Amino acid sequence: MATPTKDLGLLSKCPTADMEKLLHQIADSLAGHHRPRYQDYGKIWSLDEWFQVTQSCEMYLKMTVKKDSTKDDMKSALNGLSQDVQDQLMECVTIRRDDLKKALIGNTATISQSHLTDFDWKLKLAMSSDKISSVQEPLVSLDLSLTEDGTNRLVSLELDKQELQKLVSSLETANRAVLQLKT
Repeated sequence: MATPTKDLGLLSKCPTADMEKLLHQIADSLAGHHRPRYQDYGKIWSLDEWFQVTQSCEMYLKMTVKKDSTKDDMKSALNGLSQDVQDQLMECVTIRRDDLKKALIGNTATISQSHLTDFDWKLKLAMSSDKISSVQEPLVSLDLSLTEDGTNRLVSLELDKQELQKLVSSLETANRAVLQLKT
């Protein structure tokens, strides 16, 4: 696991009690609660260092939980850092692993506010139109039932062959992306 150990090394400037508090505040912020405040740690780090520390801690916590790292994996990723920093990071991950995992899954699931609950489709053959006397073009009528914030809405689409191929292609791409996120 690639870890910005240089930026995590800045944690060594922080007293142990404050480091533990900061790491749990960062874990809380990943779980959707308040972010740690620079005002509370401004005596320890400059503003640039603060951003480096918080971002590298967030990245480390996310990657460790995402990869379901063991203690040995964590130890090797943190090689080169002081023992106190290693212990505090590993302890935070051990204690907060379930919370962080739920938060990461929740963040992934809430990419969109609405989700598909049902669909219905029909195949039609357009025989003619007001401009052309003989069309004979197949059309798909697609009804999507979406739920958004507890309310249901129906979206109806009528697609020709090319539009249907584009829709199927984009759905296949989305499926591949989801499968990659699972691995």
